[in-house]
Amino acid sequence: MKLLRPIPALPALAALAAALLVSACGGGGGGSAAMPMAAPAPTATAQSASPGSSSGSISAFGSVFVNGHEFDTRNARVLDDDAGSGDLGLGALEVGMTVDVVPAADSTEAHPDAAEVHLHPLARGIVDAVSAGASTLTVMGQTVQVTAATNFSDHRACLTAATPCSAVTGLVGLGGLAVTSGSGASAVPGSYVTVFGYLYGSGAPGSGSSIVATLVSVRDPLTGPVAYKAEGLVGAASGSTLTLGGLTVDLSLATCRSGGVDVNCGGAFAVGQLVSVVGATQPALPATSFQPGLAWLRNALLVHSDGSAVELEGKVGSVATSPASFTLRGLEIDASALPAASLPAVGDIVRVTGTVAAGGTAVKAGAVTLLHAAHAPTYGFEGDVGGVAAGPAAGTYTLTLLGQAITVDASTRLADRSQRNGDDGPTPNPFNITTFQTYLAASVSQHLRVKVQADATGALSALSVTIVPPATTAGVGGRVDATPAPVNGAAGTPTVFSVHGLPVSADPAAVIGLGRDWQHPLSTRVQAGDLVLVRGTWAGGTLTVTAPIGPSSFVIDKGRPQGDDDDLF
Repeated sequence: MKLLRPIPALPALAALAAALLVSACGGGGGGSAAMPMAAPAPTATAQSASPGSSSGSISAFGSVFVNGHEFDTRNARVLDDDAGSGDLGLGALEVGMTVDVVPAADSTEAHPDAAEVHLHPLARGIVDAVSAGASTLTVMGQTVQVTAATNFSDHRACLTAATPCSAVTGLVGLGGLAVTSGSGASAVPGSYVTVFGYLYGSGAPGSGSSIVATLVSVRDPLTGPVAYKAEGLVGAASGSTLTLGGLTVDLSLATCRSGGVDVNCGGAFAVGQLVSVVGATQPALPATSFQPGLAWLRNALLVHSDGSAVELEGKVGSVATSPASFTLRGLEIDASALPAASLPAVGDIVRVTGTVAAGGTAVKAGAVTLLHAAHAPTYGFEGDVGGVAAGPAAGTYTLTLLGQAITVDASTRLADRSQRNGDDGPTPNPFNITTFQTYLAASVSQHLRVKVQADATGALSALSVTIVPPATTAGVGGRVDATPAPVNGAAGTPTVFSVHGLPVSADPAAVIGLGRDWQHPLSTRVQAGDLVLVRGTWAGGTLTVTAPIGPSSFVIDKGRPQGDDDDLF
């Protein structure tokens, strides 16, 4: 965990609290454990970027969530791969954009930091047609499929004018898009849009591809060499002419690139290859032909086709129960083949393995694995074993610790650090789910540190269980309960509160209010929702903390959880 920076005005308190934090933390590991909802599909193949990078659509901000990972983008450059321009700034990012995230040199899986975020739109141009019934639009000859998971944004200048236009939002926003009328020199252009999403192809050679949109962004027409763009599978190729969807592309005046080098445009690309074309000049409308300034071979983007096996990871956007389905990264996930209990909740981070359904707008799930439950708080408990019993399912146990019933299963990380100072050595760990009950019963130390995750009902599942050296103290870390309301004492009257129902009675003189860091210390009044770390004596169903403050008797109150703050264990 992160050590807090001392403030000059409180050097003694800084040293003491830092020592308390160090003594309270350690062991047990961190992070959430994967909880399988169904057996993985053995034929699934990963849809992911090269090792160390992440490619997908932005599902939320917080910094930026891509594929379920929250990347810190404070120091990241935002780049448009088509334009090759400088940093666009974080303000250019939107939910639904498909991006490639390049991690920083010091990025870790626990704390992913982005060095670069590369934008990857699939089409830029004028809306030539809209089919409300089919939920499609046509841009640069490409058929764009809109789903319930598609995001819309509108950045036109008229939205800030004295007499604003109506913003285009949501699936019904298709009706708000202007469509090209007329043709040729007399054509009146429709709305100018930038489309982000995923490519879908039937898999048959020469059939081309279409776009499943994750974001349709309406803008005033751009200028410059990439103002108009199409990307897709080549449906036909002859000399310097090729087709991308419904667009005939004339490469006679273009620069063509393959493998990062310039090549002769005559025969540069073959049927079935993935190609991008961009240009500064709007094609004649409706756009059926285009003369780009640049064309290049793409080789990093996966194209979906009917029946292809895929693996997706991300945050669940919406859930429907009849028929069972949910949305993930701009795609509908058909969950009808899964047990009813496999349906995730909105905000859950999940991994889905399955196959692409006909039309490319859905994935039929073969398995859903819950990586992290939505808004699932974690807690830490330290104390002597109260009991172990067989759990409700085979291979599970119910562990009692400080009066808490905790489920232990095969996903729980188990470790014995009671004598080896945290080094399990190269030999296999003898403390595993198969030996859990017998190993624990035979252990000289019955003192545990347990990190848990609570579900929506409050039931606790162990993320890690660590045997530590025997101790007479006990501890808890997590958020202060709202009910019963905390009662703050004064003049020696104990401060009473609870953490996940575990009662705490603390001398006010043993409470340290730290806040987010040493620069912003809190008052010592404990409030509901505060993140606390407590150590004291467990007796009679209550954790008692007495003064003076010391390594075995304290309450550290960090206020409202911030960022990675959770249980402090």
